[in-house]
Amino acid sequence: MSAICGVVGPAAAGRVERMLAAVDYRGDRSDVVSGRGATLGFRGWAGRPGKAQGVHTSEEGTLVAVAGTLAPPAADPCVELDGRIRSADWAGLDGAFAAARWDGVELTLLRDPFGVRPLYWAQVGDTLWFASELKQLAQVPELAWDVALETIHAWLTFSFVPGATTPIRGVNRLLPGARLRFRDGRVEIDRWFELREDVSSMLADQEHAVRAVRTTAKAAVARRLNGEAEVGVFLSGGLDSSAVAAWLHKLGQPVHALSLDFGDASVEREQAAAVASALGIRHTWVPADGARVGASLDALVWLLDLPFGDAVTGPQLLLARAARDLGVRAVFNGEGGDQLFGGWTSKPMVAAALYGADEGDEEEEYLRSYHRFYGMEDELYTPALAEAVGGRLRRRELLRPYLGDDKTSFYLNRVRLADLSLKGCQNILPRAERITNGVGLDMRVPLFDRELAELSFRIPPSLKLHGACEKYVLKLAVQGRLPDDVVWRRKFGMSVPVTDWIFGPRGGSGRGPLYDRVADALSAESARRRGWFRPEYLQRLLQGQEAAGETRRRRLGEKVWALTMLELWARRFLDQGRP
Repeated sequence: MSAICGVVGPAAAGRVERMLAAVDYRGDRSDVVSGRGATLGFRGWAGRPGKAQGVHTSEEGTLVAVAGTLAPPAADPCVELDGRIRSADWAGLDGAFAAARWDGVELTLLRDPFGVRPLYWAQVGDTLWFASELKQLAQVPELAWDVALETIHAWLTFSFVPGATTPIRGVNRLLPGARLRFRDGRVEIDRWFELREDVSSMLADQEHAVRAVRTTAKAAVARRLNGEAEVGVFLSGGLDSSAVAAWLHKLGQPVHALSLDFGDASVEREQAAAVASALGIRHTWVPADGARVGASLDALVWLLDLPFGDAVTGPQLLLARAARDLGVRAVFNGEGGDQLFGGWTSKPMVAAALYGADEGDEEEEYLRSYHRFYGMEDELYTPALAEAVGGRLRRRELLRPYLGDDKTSFYLNRVRLADLSLKGCQNILPRAERITNGVGLDMRVPLFDRELAELSFRIPPSLKLHGACEKYVLKLAVQGRLPDDVVWRRKFGMSVPVTDWIFGPRGGSGRGPLYDRVADALSAESARRRGWFRPEYLQRLLQGQEAAGETRRRRLGEKVWALTMLELWARRFLDQGRP
């Protein structure tokens, strides 16, 4: 619910004020302080405990700005992080924060372990700019605002922006757990936090492992409470969000659960209702349909800041608005369980490794697991885009620090590191943070907790993916505290009926409430103007023609939605000049 920005180098305070104004939805007050060759800015909500309330100036003249909170909360996050950065004390440091510190000689930028809070930077000559959002850096006229097509190339595989680059050339993202130091015109980046496999023989004992998960997860939830009278929880009916709700209830925290209602297309409606009833917590259903999502598309593109291609973002915005309208200020979610405890996405990867995959095929299998446009370049790309992005192997370089990590002995753990670092920290967390913070909510993600994550990499893989049973140790940890149908049923995930919203129900008219909007975004005229994609391929998608061999109708809608969101992002952030 807050943002920072600033510059090291000559710049008027008015420039930083404009950067803060670009994210006015992140607070009701701003603070801009200049000193000794730098200007730092902060925007946030007044009167919310545990959060920075402006740019902090020490007696020595050091400037510190912090967006977000520490876990457990600190009375003054600026003072806490000032001391930590100065002494390079990272022991136990956790939370959802992005911080900047200027001591008159060196700028330090710091991002939390899992990247809950965003942080971007760009260097122009000897001047360095930084900001919480991309649109803030658009206020810097010295910065060229040109599209980086190689990043679009990677986006088409993942449907989110992976790695340290962004779609704007010259604008970089500080990765989770990273530290940037800028001094005398030079940038140095290192890691202050990194997960490592450290399997413990003690945790091979099932009873001991279950007890450790239960205790640590409950503590992770407690560390993210800040004296709220009531908090919200986004309850899908799946295991992870239900477990978070149960731990909140166990801690005696008043909770208001909110669940998406997709009508006849709902997947885990009965399970969500059963959890709320079993825990005795308030429960609100939030209607989510194509018309409501379509009416929110422009606001969604603006708040997301980067292009995110997962159709869940539309319903998530409806959910966040409903929580805000109910008077909730902080919401918990269950994101992270799959990445930490061997969720359903790990099974096909492990099977591929065990049953006949050739060396190097693990990367191929992983890239295809995103079910977007990997391997479809000849069908989708125009010759101009294909020439601009060059070779196809660059996407694999994003995987090699994880799937190719020779310090991680278990293959399941290498897959989980990739899932956590890419899907989790560069997709799930940033899109959820932008949506919730964009409507004035504080997002809490207790499963993305440093101590809990470190514990998960000490537990043997056999207690996570136990035969065909995923997240086995987590299920044992909540067994008896939640209905058995929630704990032990196979994972379905949030199935957003986006194909029906675009094309109508199967056997229907072929036109849903989103069709006109996507047809405009992916029209032949739009494609020729953009110059990235072959119009004939887009027209096949708009005619509802699924790819050869694709048996899941929902994949068609997911691809159309992803390309639509990319085009709408380009219109807002590229075509309209600086946003």
